[in-house]
Amino acid sequence: MMKKVTINSLAAAVLMTASGNAEEWKSSFDLGATLTEGNSESLLVTMGFVTEKIEKQNEYRANLFYTYGEEASNATNDELFGNAAWRHLHSDKFYSGARFDFRKDEIAEIDYRAALTGLFGYYVIKDSSTSLAFEGGLGLTYEELGGISNNYVHAYIGEFFEHKFNDKTKIYQSLSLVAPVDNTDAHLVVGEIGVETSLSDTLSLKVYVQNKYDAQPAAGKDDNDLKVVTGISYKF
Repeated sequence: MMKKVTINSLAAAVLMTASGNAEEWKSSFDLGATLTEGNSESLLVTMGFVTEKIEKQNEYRANLFYTYGEEASNATNDELFGNAAWRHLHSDKFYSGARFDFRKDEIAEIDYRAALTGLFGYYVIKDSSTSLAFEGGLGLTYEELGGISNNYVHAYIGEFFEHKFNDKTKIYQSLSLVAPVDNTDAHLVVGEIGVETSLSDTLSLKVYVQNKYDAQPAAGKDDNDLKVVTGISYKF
């Protein structure tokens, strides 16, 4: 049931964007898979949808990803996560905005985690080839871990970097930290670094490493989750 809902959500996101003005929105659908057989048998599949719209004073970005993995016929990954962000530029570099984050992870026993954050940020570098931004803010988190509900005010710090070597190849990196203001020991750190290179006008190869560190995971669960993904991205 979870996989059906996820596929339907990704399809709906693609259709909604496709119905808009293609000159305003830049979108991609990502698919990656890793399969091993022999002494060990494992499968890891990732699906993702990314879209953005960049205007003179407003920037809109959203993504939705689903990961499923299994080893020896036992599920090792079953995660849905995504975020949507709006940035309003008050100058060439200073901005304010908001972001919404969502995560559901069956293996980590995250029944759901939803967070809404108001933020301020600054572009240290912002030109045609390179961008580097830092931002921070406060928000509200609603979550249920292992059947236990918890709501709290959180603090957020984020950093984003992208550099285009040319029209075909770019590297990107992001890092974020979220923590309850009354218990910073229960922080969550999410980092990603990757490279993307175009194969054609619509297809590109993407390789990235993603790591999630939850300082206080559900009982009996690991605090660290690392993924290395190679996949194809279809742009439209």
